[in-house]
Amino acid sequence: MSRRRWTITVGVGALILAVVLVSALLVGLSREDGRARTPADAVRTYLTALADADASAALAVVAPRPDARFLTDGVLRQQRAETPISDIEVDDPGESAQTVQTRYRLGSREVDMPIRVTRAGDGWAVVDGAVKVRIESLLVPSPTLFGAQVKAGDTVFLFPGPQRWGSRDPDFVGRPAAEPPTGPRAPMTVEVMAELSPTGVAAVSDAVSAQLTRCAASTRADAGADVPGCTQRLFRSAVEGSVRWTAPRNLSGLRYLLRRPDAGSGSTPSEKDLGTVDVAGAVEWRVAYTPDYDRDGPRVETTDIQYLIGEVDLTADNPSFSAEPVT
Repeated sequence: MSRRRWTITVGVGALILAVVLVSALLVGLSREDGRARTPADAVRTYLTALADADASAALAVVAPRPDARFLTDGVLRQQRAETPISDIEVDDPGESAQTVQTRYRLGSREVDMPIRVTRAGDGWAVVDGAVKVRIESLLVPSPTLFGAQVKAGDTVFLFPGPQRWGSRDPDFVGRPAAEPPTGPRAPMTVEVMAELSPTGVAAVSDAVSAQLTRCAASTRADAGADVPGCTQRLFRSAVEGSVRWTAPRNLSGLRYLLRRPDAGSGSTPSEKDLGTVDVAGAVEWRVAYTPDYDRDGPRVETTDIQYLIGEVDLTADNPSFSAEPVT
C-alpha cells in the first residue's frame, strides 16, 4: 500500500515538473517570437503599443532601457485620452536601416517623421522611444506630473505625447514652455509655469467679491476711513454718514495674473511667491448720498468707475483680497 502511494506521488511530481518545463519553454518561444525581427517591425510594434496604451509592449522595443516611473499603462491612457494615435503607416527600409519613415495622426496633428532604430540582441529596437526629460524649472505650487510629485532638477522618461503638468493644489495647472514631442527624440529640458485653473479663477473672484461686499458696509465718502483696507471713494461733498455703497457685481473688468518670481534671482521661490495672484482693473460702484450743499434735499444716486489693484494669496488657508492703498 505504501509503495503504491509513493509511485503515485512520484508520478504526480514528474507530471508537474514536465508542465513547468513545457510552460517555461513556451514562454521562451513566445518571447523569442515576439522580438522585432526588422527595423520596420520594431517601429510598427512601438507605435501600435502607444496607440493601444500598452506600456509593456512599447518598452519591449525601446532602447536604451529607461526608468519606467512614468512609462505605465495609466499614464499612456491619459495621453491617449487627450491625443489618440491612429492611421499608422510604417515604411519598410530593409533589414539593415538605421531609420524608418513613419506617418500617423496624433490627435488632430499629422506626424511625418523618421524614427531611429538600433540592433538589440538578435532583434531591433526604437532609439529614444522613451524621451528623457530634465525638469529645469517648476514655477508651480506643489508641482505634479501626471498626478505624481516632482521637483526641479528631476529627470524623468515619458512616451511622446501630451505632458500633464499640474499641482496638488486644484487652483493651479502647469504649462510647459516647449511643445511636447510627437515622437521619439533626443533628451530635452522643460520649464513649467503655473496658470490658474477654473477653480483658481473662481477662488480669486470669490475673494475679491468678499472684499467688495465688506467695503460696501462703509458709510463714508472715503470708505477706508471706517472700513480698513477699502479704497473706493466718492469724489463729491456728502453729509457725513449718509453714503450708501452697493458692491460691484460685474468683475469682468478685472484681470488676474499669477505673479512670476524672478528666475535669475538665484533664490528658490516660496509657495506664496508662486501662488500669489495680482488683481487689477475697473469696477463700477453704485453709491447713494446726501449732498453736503443740500442737507435737506433728496438723496442722489450715481455710479463711479474706480480702479482696483491688489492681490490674493491662493496658498493661504482662507484666501482673501488685499488692496493696494490709494495714493
